[in-house]
Amino acid sequence: MKGVPILLNNKAFTPFHFYSSFLGSVASFYRQFPQEKITFFLIGEDEKESFFHTYYFDPISIPLFLSLADQLSKFHKESITLQLYNTHSTKKVLAFLDRSDFFKISGDFHKFHKNILSFNKDFLGFFDSNKQRPEHKVRFYSLNEGVITNSISTLPPEQQRDYLIEYYTYKVKDHFEVILNESSNNKEIVFDYVQILSELITNGVLHSKSDVYALMFTDKERTCFSISDNGIGLFESLKSKQIQTVNTNYKLFDLYNELFDTIPLNVDKKIKESFYSIFEALYYSILKDRKGLFDLMTTVVLNSDGYFRLHNHNAQIIISLRMMRELYVLVKLRGQIYDCHQKYISKVIDRNEFEETFSKLTLHVRDEFKKLITNIISNYNSDVKYSSIRLFEVRFKGVHIEVEIPKKY
Repeated sequence: MKGVPILLNNKAFTPFHFYSSFLGSVASFYRQFPQEKITFFLIGEDEKESFFHTYYFDPISIPLFLSLADQLSKFHKESITLQLYNTHSTKKVLAFLDRSDFFKISGDFHKFHKNILSFNKDFLGFFDSNKQRPEHKVRFYSLNEGVITNSISTLPPEQQRDYLIEYYTYKVKDHFEVILNESSNNKEIVFDYVQILSELITNGVLHSKSDVYALMFTDKERTCFSISDNGIGLFESLKSKQIQTVNTNYKLFDLYNELFDTIPLNVDKKIKESFYSIFEALYYSILKDRKGLFDLMTTVVLNSDGYFRLHNHNAQIIISLRMMRELYVLVKLRGQIYDCHQKYISKVIDRNEFEETFSKLTLHVRDEFKKLITNIISNYNSDVKYSSIRLFEVRFKGVHIEVEIPKKY
């Protein structure tokens, strides 16, 4: 049986390992055996008799792995085999994955019949007493859910979005609000997180045309969140959006085209497309009348001193307080833009006043984004290892977000 091991002895299966090593191993398999279906091994076959090995599956890597397995099962039009081993060294990992609903979501006994992985269920269910928090479960969101399909099938696109955001707001509160309240004493920030996550899930299932996997995890040191879809990516998602007619100063891919033509990044075209699409999406997000991707990034970094990672196809950016100066300028502009939208929506200002103010703010935002991107690329060109950019030859389809927020004492 040919395949790729997931867990390696003393090598944590983290998002960094997933992007930098594991995806490459999967790609190497298909280059070597282009006509065959991959098999995933929980651990290497030569390690199954080991007694003192140590394995760790970082919780926020679960949505990434499920998203990849989902892509591969669609490609092969059948489930991917996952070879399990219940040894002294793997019991804790198996128990954690089981209690996280990893097997329930991916197997053939989920109510939506995902069936993206096939495995021997006899390895499951015989673990020690449950010490795992009930909130630490992977969540699955899909338009195939019966109540959603029936409710939005006759609605026009904008009403579909409104319905989904309202629906997922209740879901997000149910799934994540307990952990969010533990992570922040600021009720306004918790409220913003709920609204933003609902928006992102809606974008995933509606515009990216994908199922969405998400997990939130907290321990003594940090609170982490991961959300992953295997959809059409940011570029195609933006193309599919109904751009609000009131945003007369936003031209689709205006910033993207300027970046592509004027800022040097000496990589393959497909990688440049993935990278610049990230900033077009953030630029579009900052101009919207609803809080979304940009607001999540800045709330995590500036309000929570955390890390924000956004991966799109072949590219990833890592945003942290290293960019504090540029982010503060953009956040100030975002506040003015959001306030301008609210005044127009509530009819405090008319359309002409809105367009005049919005036009000036849009130009300012574009200039500040270009400064930020220029600095990021300059740092990348001078020191790839410690830059905020990760560019990959292996394409991981879709949009994938990971957030890490340190706990303060």
